[in-house]
Amino acid sequence: MKNLIIIIIVIIAGAIYYQGNDPAAGFVTPVAAAGQRTGSGIKKYEFTELFDQNKTFSKLAKKDYYTVIEGYIDTCTICKKLESDFPGFLKQRKDVIIRKVHFPEGSVSQSFSGSTQEEMMQQVADYHERLARYNFNHVVKTDTEYRLSVCGTPHVEIYGPDKKLIATDKCGEKNLKTGLNYLRNWIKSES
Repeated sequence: MKNLIIIIIVIIAGAIYYQGNDPAAGFVTPVAAAGQRTGSGIKKYEFTELFDQNKTFSKLAKKDYYTVIEGYIDTCTICKKLESDFPGFLKQRKDVIIRKVHFPEGSVSQSFSGSTQEEMMQQVADYHERLARYNFNHVVKTDTEYRLSVCGTPHVEIYGPDKKLIATDKCGEKNLKTGLNYLRNWIKSES
């Protein structure tokens, strides 16, 4: 009897420990939305085109559907693994659409021109202000320069049927992969 009580205590303690360390603990699968798509549900975009059009990722969200934004580069192995789960996930959830946004690889250069230094500095400020509207990078302005750090791929943002942000990766002083973790938990809950 004494051994049975010890075993029960160990099982309860293990369950409490596991739930406290399980990133899926407390995750609730989103309820079905009104939209029911036909077709694959995946559409691809180039980030440079979206940026040139001044179109943020939130503009890709579609009413009555859950919209998953996945920013990726071609050489991202984590992205490829995540994307391998998309077909089964989309088969289960007809109310989900995925918008894959391809980021340029390697260095990106931007040129500015103007007749005065003030014009050029305003162009630089406008450029970095526009970049700051995307959660996949962190723009810091100092007295003499702008510093830009990129958080890496995949970059995930998830919007609800009301087009409001549910979860997002966030770049800043500390990089948070909240959107990616949410998506992984959701895919896991549907399989």
